[in-house]
Amino acid sequence: MRYANELEYIQSNIESRKDELMEYISKGNLKDFNEYHKLCGFIQGLEAVRELIIDLAKRMEDRDD
Repeated sequence: MRYANELEYIQSNIESRKDELMEYISKGNLKDFNEYHKLCGFIQGLEAVRELIIDLAKRMEDRDD
């Protein structure tokens, strides 16, 4: 797969990882609530990083203009 830039590559990988984790959770593969809690926190962290990358990309675009 081709990416326009490095940030797009990172965003794509974050989305893929989130999708994998959400699929794992939705299939009922969790051992216990503790694992569920841990994975939800991990997904929240991935989303926070994704939002930072989106913000960074916008700032870089604005700087180039």
